[in-house]
Amino acid sequence: MALATGVRIVGDDLNNAVLIYAPPAEFRKIEDTLKRLDAPATQVMIEATIIEVSLRDELQYGLQWYFTDSNRANMTGVGQLNTNNAGGIRPILPGFSYSLIDSVGQIRVVLNMLADRSLVRVISSPSLMVLDNHTAAISVGDQQPIRSSETVTVGGNVTTAIEYKDTGVLLAVTPTVSAGDMVAMTINQSVTDVGAIDAATGQRSFLQRQIGSRVAVRSGEALVLGGLIKDGNTQGSLGIPFLSRIPVIGALFGTQTQDSQRTELLVVITPRVVRTPFDAREVGVEMRDRMRGFRALVEQQSPLLPKPLVEQVTPPPAAPQPPATPPATPPTPVPLPPNAKP
Repeated sequence: MALATGVRIVGDDLNNAVLIYAPPAEFRKIEDTLKRLDAPATQVMIEATIIEVSLRDELQYGLQWYFTDSNRANMTGVGQLNTNNAGGIRPILPGFSYSLIDSVGQIRVVLNMLADRSLVRVISSPSLMVLDNHTAAISVGDQQPIRSSETVTVGGNVTTAIEYKDTGVLLAVTPTVSAGDMVAMTINQSVTDVGAIDAATGQRSFLQRQIGSRVAVRSGEALVLGGLIKDGNTQGSLGIPFLSRIPVIGALFGTQTQDSQRTELLVVITPRVVRTPFDAREVGVEMRDRMRGFRALVEQQSPLLPKPLVEQVTPPPAAPQPPATPPATPPTPVPLPPNAKP
């Protein structure tokens, strides 16, 4: 838009105002432009659902035995099959075991069996509001302490340095709204969880799944970012060479192990464009309704939930109010005799 010479426009950042010096005709042009530009900023409500399912099935069985044979030329033969790394043959815990003991109390044969099956589900549903073309991030989780180093002084004192690693769900989104309420999003999402203890270092391992992508979807529609699937199957045999691999009877000469693991991760993103104050109020009312439904569910299941959670969600009963004191009745004036003086 071309303006006449002599028009001056000064911005006042402190008062969030614009000062315009121009003839009336030029002022009306500038005013119309400012009215079109002075619109509420577009916001986007991001709703994410992160579902992870881990399945594990482990089976271990085998025999440990010990034997001695008769004397031959003043010599006694001794043999044993021991699959226990911690010492002699004995029951392995946890698990089922059956032992045969001789007359002097020594274990001669041990049968160990263990089946382990687990199902782990991690469900997170973070929601966050962000302005158009701005970045929002939310992190929900814990900080896990890990040993980073150890120092031994001259006197033999050991100093251990501890660091903290963030775990949980991290979501960072940068939305861009275009015509037709199409929302383009740059998404960085990661899930970090604490794993088992590593046998070599004695430290906790960390399981991490991360997704980084740029996608586009219409407002109010759900988009599946990806399903990461990890499927592993391990079979092992430990025992006497050749004999432990014989079908069916091989378990009599060693230990057989079977381990199956499967992990599935599903991430669903749903953006919702918020343009007017009415849309913002509608989103707020919907969130409050969800919390009311959650509060009603907690009150219904309160006998099965820990007491601190019930106290946190359920508001305490209101304190009884003392009964209101009736206002004092003003005394009724008593008429004086005609000849009396007040």
